[in-house]
Amino acid sequence: MAELSLPAVASRVFTSCKKCDAERYHIVLAHTNATSAKVECEVCHSKKTYKLPSAKGTKSTGVKKVTGAAATKKAQAAENRKNAHSREFGELVASAQSDEQNYTMKTKFAQNDKIKHPKFGVGVIKVSLQDKIEVIFEDQVRMLVHNRV
Repeated sequence: MAELSLPAVASRVFTSCKKCDAERYHIVLAHTNATSAKVECEVCHSKKTYKLPSAKGTKSTGVKKVTGAAATKKAQAAENRKNAHSREFGELVASAQSDEQNYTMKTKFAQNDKIKHPKFGVGVIKVSLQDKIEVIFEDQVRMLVHNRV
C-alpha cells in the first residue's frame, strides 16, 4: 500500500474550512510532525491543523455498529414512530375543518387550521400560541412563526 505524505510547505491542499463552512484551498505553513501540518485558508485566513487521511479501516470512529436483536429492536421502534406520525397526520388532515391557507408569517392561524407551506407542503396546526405554531407535516412536526406584523 502506498504511504501518504504531507504536501510541501507553501503548496496548496484542498480541505474543509470550519470557519467558512465549505471546502477550500489552504496554504501549508509548516509541518508540525510526520502526519500533520499547519495550514491557512486562502479565503478567510483562519489557521488549522491538517492531518493526513488515515488508511481505510485503521481509524476507529468511536461509534459501535448495532447488530442482532438490538438492531432489530431499534429498527422496529423507528418504524413504529414513523407509522404513528403518519397515522396522526392523516387523521388531522381528514378532520381539519378549514380549507388550505397559504402560509405566511404575517397571517394569524388557529388550532386545527390546514396550511400549505411553500417548502414543507400541507400541514395541520396542532398548537397555536401567540407568535408560534406547531404544525404537523407529512414528514415531521415543525415550529413556525405566525402573527408577525
